[in-house]
Amino acid sequence: MKTIYFTVGEPYKTLILQGKKTVEGRLCKGKFSELQIGDSLQFQDTGECLEIIALTHYPSFKAMLENEGLKHTLPGITEIDHGREVYYQFYTPEEEKTFGVLAISIRLKTT
Repeated sequence: MKTIYFTVGEPYKTLILQGKKTVEGRLCKGKFSELQIGDSLQFQDTGECLEIIALTHYPSFKAMLENEGLKHTLPGITEIDHGREVYYQFYTPEEEKTFGVLAISIRLKTT
């Protein structure tokens, strides 16, 4: 099992640490395309570790948000289109189409 270091901006990092955000959405490219269930994600700045418990590929952020649910992916966001706009702050629609989207189901490691 491997550990990947990553960063997440606020408020999403806090929501992950509180157990409210249980699915992290990323483009399926680079180090994220190599993840496997049982691997770990570790916050680069503060060191907390998350266990990857499921990985699901989607063709788009819209499909991910519809299937995983806003409650799990973007707590506090109430509309799918608004959720897409959150992801489009980080990624372009062209990147989304090229690489697809990975829904990473996570839980905070306690050990």
